[in-house]
Amino acid sequence: MRITAQFDSVDIAEFAASAIRSLGEGVFDVSLTERRKKVHRDGDFAPMGFFSNLNTSNFQPVAPLSGIVSADSESSESISAAVDIICRPSEAKRVVSALMNKGGHDIKAR
Repeated sequence: MRITAQFDSVDIAEFAASAIRSLGEGVFDVSLTERRKKVHRDGDFAPMGFFSNLNTSNFQPVAPLSGIVSADSESSESISAAVDIICRPSEAKRVVSALMNKGGHDIKAR
């Protein structure tokens, strides 16, 4: 039986894959695939000011933030991972349980 799960980071996926490998003889193969996706941001959030005292209406502007935001801040990479497991059908419940316990989502068993 083949089971696939998605993870939000490669580190979490490696941790889960290690836990699955330790389940024993019923697990035949565990593989990990990185998924890189470009993420585009429309702009950077910069607060315009803050209230220094909630009992008054004093509004303090924040010092200019020029030069703090990097030039390549308009886009970045999001790296997630998928773990594929081949196991005996009798081990499927244990494998799925371990994947969910380690933060896996979109789990599919075929």
